[in-house]
Amino acid sequence: MRFLADGMLGNITRWLRLLGHDVEYEPAKDDRTLLNRSRIEGRVLITADMELFRLAKRRGVDAVLVKETSTAQTLSRLSKKLKLRIDFDELESRCPTCGSTIVRVAKPSVRERVPEGTYRRYMRFWACTNPACSKIYWRGSHWKRIRKTIAEAKQGGV
Repeated sequence: MRFLADGMLGNITRWLRLLGHDVEYEPAKDDRTLLNRSRIEGRVLITADMELFRLAKRRGVDAVLVKETSTAQTLSRLSKKLKLRIDFDELESRCPTCGSTIVRVAKPSVRERVPEGTYRRYMRFWACTNPACSKIYWRGSHWKRIRKTIAEAKQGGV
């Protein structure tokens, strides 16, 4: 399943990508552009805009309205509504920034691209495969918060 998120959902876009989902993000596009792109590309529109959601439904575009305030609640709702997997799998995860695939890379290859302390502290690194992005990722201190949010989402967004 492929998605298109409106401009209010940058945070959820990054989370869904991290969880391996194909999500395009359009922060500055008008409603008509979003609806046309969703239809042409076969993407489910994810929006926090009630008016856009209603318009999508009237025009036969698959859409989901996001009303929740917490990330865990939103992920839980999307999981239930769309039967989405909300497990982290490093083999399927995507770059949260651009949505491209990420691959595990040899530690020496990132030596000049991460802070020295990070390089010394962590053994495993991943890189975005998009040359225009090329971000490097590792399981840093934020990893505990990621796991907690995923666990909460699985419990209904508690």
